[in-house]
Amino acid sequence: MDYTVWIYILLGVVFLLILSLYLLLRKSSQKPHLTMESTTTQDKNEPPAYPTFTGINLRENFRVNLDDVPCFVEFLDIENEALNPKFFNGVLKNISVGGVKVVGEFEYPIEEEIRIKLRFSLKDSMFIVKGRIVRKELYPDRDRFGYGVQFTNLFDEDRELLYQLLNQIMAERRKKRIKVGLIGEESMV
Repeated sequence: MDYTVWIYILLGVVFLLILSLYLLLRKSSQKPHLTMESTTTQDKNEPPAYPTFTGINLRENFRVNLDDVPCFVEFLDIENEALNPKFFNGVLKNISVGGVKVVGEFEYPIEEEIRIKLRFSLKDSMFIVKGRIVRKELYPDRDRFGYGVQFTNLFDEDRELLYQLLNQIMAERRKKRIKVGLIGEESMV
């Protein structure tokens, strides 16, 4: 090969390195803003108010809302007396490749790191993953609690499968919306 070809290859590699460094620095310099709104309860009979967070979405992965997918949650920290019962049936409200939102009828403390094992099925694929509870919120109907769970051991193959399934669900929903939109337009003509 001619040395000019090598120079062009070297220039291309240097350009890609500089571009990568620029994007990395740009991403790390963006600081998210969190605002916290808290409500106070006047009546002692009401359940305690939990803070709601608004602002920038801090998640790294896109999230797909689900229609109450059943799941089974098992606590791995069995020495903790406050975790009673040690398992429960819940429903998944949303999911990403980084975690899920699980809703159940039991309230558990989350002062310390609580590790769980989560079993659920999505589009005929069974997932058994470990995670940790990172957030708790009172669910709107006041007798259920939502828990934000971050996956801690999702294998690359499972992550790829979950990513493909979530993309498939999103594509099916877009197709359905387009079809409904076209039907609505035809009926107006």
